[in-house]
Amino acid sequence: ECFERNAEGMLKNMAIHELALLVSFFDVSVETIEKCEADKEFSSCQTLKGPSGKEYTDFDKIKFTITTKSGKCVSVQADRCGGDVSWAAVDIDGKEVFRHSMPDEEDKANVTVLQKEYPGAMPYFFSQDPDYITVKERVASHCANGTEPTGIATIDTAVETLRVAEYLTPTMKEQLLQ
Repeated sequence: ECFERNAEGMLKNMAIHELALLVSFFDVSVETIEKCEADKEFSSCQTLKGPSGKEYTDFDKIKFTITTKSGKCVSVQADRCGGDVSWAAVDIDGKEVFRHSMPDEEDKANVTVLQKEYPGAMPYFFSQDPDYITVKERVASHCANGTEPTGIATIDTAVETLRVAEYLTPTMKEQLLQ
């Protein structure tokens, strides 16, 4: 059911936010990717039938490392069944120098309140609720006052992120299905 409901694929849906971070902060673009390697031990690509009877081939979990032409390395890991926790770590020369995870304790308390208020909504909406509010406020302020919305991906970032997802999807499938 999940593959059909999200027929655009995992990289254009669940992992699109991580790819946008790579485009925004790690100079990743289709043109700058030197190589991309799937972690075959972690990753899984399957062909499953959806409720319509149509078959869909996609990742149920994926981990890969991109190396850019300038030598930057960055990894992404996503798991459809991995729960509602998301985290990022930055390593320099094998030493972790930064880590952030969500939801934090404040987010978890907010999730509990929102789950009661909006039963049946997709769970990830709840943990990302404060971020959605921030984005909406900044965009609304831009529309009303012309103030430049800071910290929000531009349309150029969005387009490049989709290009990266479209490049990576067949590349990763080829590596995992051989």
